Amino acid sequence: MRLILALCVVSCAVPARAADPAPKPTAAQLEFFETKVRPVLADHCYSCHGTKKQSAGLRLDTSAGIKTGADDGPVIVPGDPAKSRLIKSVRRENEQAMPPKAPLPADAVAVLVEWVKAGAPVPADIAKEPTADPKKHWAFQPVKEPAVPTIANPKSPIVNPIDAFVTAKLTEKGLALAPRADKRTLIRRAYFDLIGLPPTAEEVEAFVKDEAPNAWEKLIDKLLASPAYGERWGRYWLDIARYADSKGYVLTQERSFAFSYTYRDYVIRSFNEDKPYDRFVTEQIAADLLPLGDDNRALAAMGFLTLGRRFLNNQEDIIDDRIDVVTRGFMGLTVTCARCHDHKYDPIPTKDYYSLYGVFASTNEPAEPPLIGETKRTAEVIAYEQELEKREADFKAEIAKRHTATLKKLREPAAIAEYLRAVLDMRGKSNMEVQGALRQRDLLRQVFDRWRTFLEAEWKAKSPVYAPLLQLVAVPEKDFEAKALGVLPKDANALVLKALTDAKPKTLKAAVEAFAKVVGAPLPPGELTKEQAEVFKVWNAGGPLDIPLADADKLQNRLDRDALAAIRKKIDAFKAGNPHAPPRAHVLKENPQPTQPVVFLRGNPGNRGPQVPRQAPEIVTGVNRKPFTQGSGRLELAKTIASPENPLTARVMVNRVWLGHFGQGLVRTPSDFGVRSDPPVQPELLDWLASGFTKDSWSVKRLHKRIMLSSTYQQSSAVSGDLYKLDPENRLLSHQNRRRLDFEGLRDSLVAASGRLDLAQGGKPIDLFKAPFSTRRTVYGLIDRTNMPGTFRAFDFASPDTHSPQRFQTTVPQQALFLLNSPFVQEQAKSLATRKEIADAKTPQEKVKALYRVALSRNPTTEEVALALEFVTGDDAKSAFGSWPQLAQVLLLSNEFAFVD
Repeated sequence: MRLILALCVVSCAVPARAADPAPKPTAAQLEFFETKVRPVLADHCYSCHGTKKQSAGLRLDTSAGIKTGADDGPVIVPGDPAKSRLIKSVRRENEQAMPPKAPLPADAVAVLVEWVKAGAPVPADIAKEPTADPKKHWAFQPVKEPAVPTIANPKSPIVNPIDAFVTAKLTEKGLALAPRADKRTLIRRAYFDLIGLPPTAEEVEAFVKDEAPNAWEKLIDKLLASPAYGERWGRYWLDIARYADSKGYVLTQERSFAFSYTYRDYVIRSFNEDKPYDRFVTEQIAADLLPLGDDNRALAAMGFLTLGRRFLNNQEDIIDDRIDVVTRGFMGLTVTCARCHDHKYDPIPTKDYYSLYGVFASTNEPAEPPLIGETKRTAEVIAYEQELEKREADFKAEIAKRHTATLKKLREPAAIAEYLRAVLDMRGKSNMEVQGALRQRDLLRQVFDRWRTFLEAEWKAKSPVYAPLLQLVAVPEKDFEAKALGVLPKDANALVLKALTDAKPKTLKAAVEAFAKVVGAPLPPGELTKEQAEVFKVWNAGGPLDIPLADADKLQNRLDRDALAAIRKKIDAFKAGNPHAPPRAHVLKENPQPTQPVVFLRGNPGNRGPQVPRQAPEIVTGVNRKPFTQGSGRLELAKTIASPENPLTARVMVNRVWLGHFGQGLVRTPSDFGVRSDPPVQPELLDWLASGFTKDSWSVKRLHKRIMLSSTYQQSSAVSGDLYKLDPENRLLSHQNRRRLDFEGLRDSLVAASGRLDLAQGGKPIDLFKAPFSTRRTVYGLIDRTNMPGTFRAFDFASPDTHSPQRFQTTVPQQALFLLNSPFVQEQAKSLATRKEIADAKTPQEKVKALYRVALSRNPTTEEVALALEFVTGDDAKSAFGSWPQLAQVLLLSNEFAFVD
């Protein structure tokens, strides 16, 4: 127990220090400001507090102005909305209610409150130079293979061009690469970098003893060929794709994606097969438009687009999310900043945003995702299909039942009279007025439109049945009783004349009701007379009372929709939860007619601006771009993104792979290569790698190997104090970075140490935090947007709500407490302590040695053996968690276990 207490003290102690200055805003905070806060300020505040006018000395269109405040002091207290005058003003809680004429919309107020609560982060103002052209930014220039530097008398071994580029920069500073790490360090680094699992002691010893010149290369090839490689690097991509197994909050719908796992399995398979990256990109945008042949499993790739949040099914937000994941994920472009206004920094006008919007607005998600791969017709699969067929049939029967009941009501004279009066009253009214009136009268728009279309056609044809209605409308209400029957034409339909004559209506309402009784009467048996055929046109195909079952959803009221949604939710839950459901792909398909996009002024769909063509952003294709002509344009967009001529795609992916091997990218903002991004620490090296990547058939595995064979990658992570002062952020790559395992690497290593790791691949997601605890790899864990486990959050798991370019790293008490107290970790410690090779040890010394070899892949030192033996002396074998499991847990919690040098 003393070792565990000591470890807890080391893990949780935080040295006291002076208050830090205001932290630099994160990329996510700046994105929130540009996409949410600035549009609110632009729409409601700039007219009085902008470039031309600064009422009360307050300017809100610059970061300096926001921080300075008004003539009488700051208007924002970062982190405290309640004390911020700006928030009080927009809430209208003080004398300076703003905006002065009309209150700010509630959602806009909420955005400002959230921003202030987060510390009111703003981007630094930049001086605008008249000659500065953002189109000349380095990332927008074509990729050209640079010459490899020649280093005279290098202080470090130059194995490949990567080392030459790095050494050239180091030499300028009088530095050199750090010495090569020892072989034990290198094999552990390679294992975690490529497969996310630790090597065994036997594998470490075999590598250390292998003196062959190509021993390191053989190790890399072995790991790249491992199925575990795709699981490790597939997980990185799932962060970029904001992958989750649920939709988030979607009101009455089933929240789970029934077949999300097929996208995850597609990604893992693609990395293992070393699918060319350009093909990988294309499939994720437009696999349905590619000739896939007999193997249609690539359709699952479109989960990249379809597995995002559902934003309460708001289509504008769903499409915005798809634009964001495509442009940031593949090209490092923050295009969604142009949703409400031209991008403030990058050359991306609002028109380019809506050109892409039109691409995705021209698609839809099929109600039934397509089957993929081969399905074995087992008894369980057949039983599943039969049960699903029964449930679907019951659902359709319920729709038909409700449709019939609705039609019965709509065919009653009282309902017919309501719609006839509505059509008469709404002549010449605007669409907005019609919509408001129908809402007040509780009438269905679909039924109203059918009646209006029908009546207008009949009036135009001077129908003897329906034309009299227009004559009745023209009679003044005060004279109606006396004059109504006199205005009816002599050639009016006999049935209508008789009904109105018998009713002797005193008001137009009464006349319409009498008319409705004729029209709504049951169809008489036998052949209809001429007069009857004229009256009962309403029952003909396409008539207002002949509403097909296909339009049932347009007739449903809230009760109908809620009841049907509850049934549909149960069916979807059955498909999502049944282990025998054949795999399907969440795809998009083309609309029959593509959407002609328009600019939404200020991002408001109700404020429509000029039309724009569906096309790629100009900064990617150049001024000579052509509008897309093939359906939605998705395939043309995919080919544009995956083109070797695109200056961004290869650079962005190369940078992501470098990030995975060094903990930091050559560009430190991996999903933002725009004007505001961090410049690359090695621009020539980035272009050399990007050029080689495309020439190498876009092979990610060869890129890994090229990086890992370099002396730069194989450096030691040890760094002297003097070197740290010269290169504190290791921007010069003067040593390797020591890195802590991410949650997947840590959890998988714990389960591997227990000896129970299940290496089965693929399949439906499993709950990692529910006992009995799964022993599958973490990549197969369930990711629920609505209810993200606290353990994920504590260990900096990527948020699935939006595209995540890289993981943040924090050190918080919850991490140490989980590792100390979680039943899952204790279960792994117990399993480790009782593994066969440990249990079979004949002496305590041999048991300690076996424990160290399994947990840390090495033999213990003499001092470590002595300390361990002292700790386990007097162990109670009957204890639920005795000294040996505690010793195992100490090793599993050690820095040596959790960090990679």
